[in-house]
This record gives sequence, structure tokens and C-alpha cells, in this order.
Amino acid sequence: MADYNNKGSVWKRQSRDTDDPSKKYPQFTGNFTDSNGVVKNVAMWVNTNKEKDTQPDISFSVSDKLEKK
Repeated sequence: MADYNNKGSVWKRQSRDTDDPSKKYPQFTGNFTDSNGVVKNVAMWVNTNKEKDTQPDISFSVSDKLEKK
């Protein structure tokens, strides 16, 4: 069996009709499998409006995977 721990993938997020225009949505979303084999959600934002060189090019967050109902 392949070892997928500490690996993940992201895809470009497609906007939805239900998106709130006042909210900033991530440009990329995907999954990440941590070192314990637990699958997590990943969201990434590309910083296209950098005002300083010290600002990151990409910011991301990792959260518990929610099961679809």
C-alpha cells in the first residue's frame, strides 16, 4: 500500500452562485494527509497585492476534514 502521509493536492477553486461577495474565498482548496494518516482540508490564498517584500506570496490554512452529509 502506498504511503500518502505528509502529502496533499490542491485545485483551483471555482466560484459558486452561493458565494457571499463580501467574503474573501481561497483561490485553491484541497486535501492533505498528516503524519498520522488523518486527512485534513487545505485552503490557499495567493497574495497578489503585496505592499512589502516581507509579505508572503501564498498563505494557507489546514483544518479538520468535514464529512459531507
